[in-house]
Amino acid sequence: MVKQGVLAALIDNKKAAVLKTLLFSKEELYLKEISSRSNVSLTSTFRIVNELVTLEIFTKKKWKSSKVYHCNENEKVEFLKELFAEKIDGVQEFATALGSVSEIEQIILHGGRKKDSANMLLIGSDIPSEAVEAAQQIVASRGFDISYLTLTKGQYEQMSKMGLYSGKKEVIK
Repeated sequence: MVKQGVLAALIDNKKAAVLKTLLFSKEELYLKEISSRSNVSLTSTFRIVNELVTLEIFTKKKWKSSKVYHCNENEKVEFLKELFAEKIDGVQEFATALGSVSEIEQIILHGGRKKDSANMLLIGSDIPSEAVEAAQQIVASRGFDISYLTLTKGQYEQMSKMGLYSGKKEVIK
């Protein structure tokens, strides 16, 4: 967080927003998409992106009248990704997003925490899949991947007795 604070003081908000948008995008983006996702005007986005292309942070691909941009894979980009990376607790955010779902009796982290992914067991009856998928999408939008399985309490107990859920488990809720 200290690094981000220093960086925020040195780089204007528009440049930081454009940088974050392309640094963490898994796809190539058009200028208009970058502008929209970063909430920076099209003219400012154009100026910033061209500056970052000159610095070899982004690459511009052209064909006919279209241009798309994406991140290069080099030390500069890795440094910026590390600097701008938002550390999130995807497990806790997932559990918080599901806090109001009364059908969920228990949320179990299965297999331990990883840097950007986790496996979760949701124990309860008639758990609404829409709510779980919405919570999964919330954390996915922040770069954290949740794999989950919904089970009734009886199913979980039987599978645990069979040794199917051995290993490290942490009850989240």
